[in-house]
Amino acid sequence: MKRISAVLIILFTCTAAQAQVNISPQYPERGQTVTVTYSPSKPQPGPVTLVFTYSNFYDLPWKMNMEQQGNQWVTSFKLANFATFATFYLQMGDSIVKPAADKHYEVAVYNNKVPVENGSLYKGYSLGAQMGKSPQLGARQAAQYEEELRRFPDNYEAKLRLLQYKMSKASGSEKERLRAEAHKVIADRFNSAPTVAGNMNKVTMGYLIIGENSRLDSIRKVVAERYPESELGRDLWAGFVAKGKDTARQIALFEKALKKETPQTAGGFTAIHDKLFEYYAAQKNGPKAVYHARRVIEQDESPYKPTALKGIAETLLNNGIMLDTARAYATEALAMADKFPAGVIRFFPETGYIFPHVDDSTRKAVTAKAKGNMLAILGLIDMQQGRLQAADARMTEAMQTSSDKETLDNVALFFNKSGNAARLKELQALREKAMQARVAAMRSSRPAPVMQFTDLKGKPVNPATLKNKVVVIDFWATWCIPCMEEMPYLQKLYDQYRNNDDVVFMVVNSGARNTLADAQGWSGNKKYTFPVYYNTDPNVGEKFKFNIIPATYVIGKDGNIQFSNIGYEGPEVETKLRLQIETLLKN
Repeated sequence: MKRISAVLIILFTCTAAQAQVNISPQYPERGQTVTVTYSPSKPQPGPVTLVFTYSNFYDLPWKMNMEQQGNQWVTSFKLANFATFATFYLQMGDSIVKPAADKHYEVAVYNNKVPVENGSLYKGYSLGAQMGKSPQLGARQAAQYEEELRRFPDNYEAKLRLLQYKMSKASGSEKERLRAEAHKVIADRFNSAPTVAGNMNKVTMGYLIIGENSRLDSIRKVVAERYPESELGRDLWAGFVAKGKDTARQIALFEKALKKETPQTAGGFTAIHDKLFEYYAAQKNGPKAVYHARRVIEQDESPYKPTALKGIAETLLNNGIMLDTARAYATEALAMADKFPAGVIRFFPETGYIFPHVDDSTRKAVTAKAKGNMLAILGLIDMQQGRLQAADARMTEAMQTSSDKETLDNVALFFNKSGNAARLKELQALREKAMQARVAAMRSSRPAPVMQFTDLKGKPVNPATLKNKVVVIDFWATWCIPCMEEMPYLQKLYDQYRNNDDVVFMVVNSGARNTLADAQGWSGNKKYTFPVYYNTDPNVGEKFKFNIIPATYVIGKDGNIQFSNIGYEGPEVETKLRLQIETLLKN
């Protein structure tokens, strides 16, 4: 997942005194349409974009283009039946319009002019985006939690958030008293509906709020032991059993549990059928694997059914069993390509499934990827059944349908096994073309923050040595396994450019949980020849905007970050970074 100049980006901010933003109606309710009107103090050429900075308007895009009407800019949206609270600012290029430096515009949802439940709670959450790391943030949030409890005294989440804030300010016996109070709030919630999955989610969230993550498994075990015949208890029990290493024992326990299954309780045994499908498929027991797969699909009415069908087909294919059945599931998934999930689908007991906003281009891309995936899987099934001509036709269609990595990996597997060198060369060209399009879409430009790097002798890096260079910065740590997996590809890339005076590589130990001594003693220093540096800035992640490593940035000769690459994506990282470097060298 994903910068060398002097300063961070500073966006020019217009305040409400310079421009008027009107939100109507004044007290919007669920089901109503909200209109946002921007009246600039002087004509703006646009475009103007409304950017949500906090929102539970899950069905809306997080950015909305406004329409110019005379000297004004306008956009409207309808509030769903779950809408509660959102904040936003307006953006025009590098300029931002907001009411104050630490405040964004608000859309609070009301019922008879009273904020709906969770309105103040969510407003408290939104303050983090508005105030950053202000020392007043905690107190301001606590005030909102208190306001929520004034209107809705039984708000579980607000109670715990307020107690957690108070605990952070207390010590000794007072802190323990507050913790005991928090435990009682969570216990009361648990006892109100111990076998309801949605309630269990609230209980586990409660422990996370007060920082007691270790209690999550223990409370789940309580449900599994006390309520073994409930659907939730059975699901949790299946999860605990599946963690064991004795497959024969696990199968025996699951088969014994299935003796209690009835047509009325079938939905509560889905997790067990799913586990048994995996076990029997691994044992090449086709008939039993297919039986349990069918029982899983029979109960699946969720938006994830297409991906479940795909998963079953892949498991059967990978284990070389029941290929006609695998074909049937893959064909069904292919027919549902336009229904594969796009974005985060949320589920709440009170609302059911909430689907995110998906624009036409995203839906088209997700559908094409699903089609490509399923066509390639069907091609591999054809290959295993000796239908090579049909497999070749499937793979050709898959390549023409989607250039995503999964599809092309499966196509490459077929061409490798069939010894078709010409098609492999064609595939490589297609991969490069697709990657080039991805790289072009990734490009942006923002000044890199000040860097505080030293070489492994502790000598600070001289910024002058980086001037007018294309700089590749990779952040890593000695304990980061994905970072270690990425290193060989960085070495290959470095070997390609080590004699190019316009390109500088900086493989930087991020300093997160590591010391300079750790970086100096890293065994890779003997294995790799790329230059290794150490970061001395504790806020480097915040400044470069990453919280996952490896994180690799490619900076242009102008000192601006042009490409950001967060996380390890596999061998294709070498091609992607090479194309990014070449793009900047050409420019």
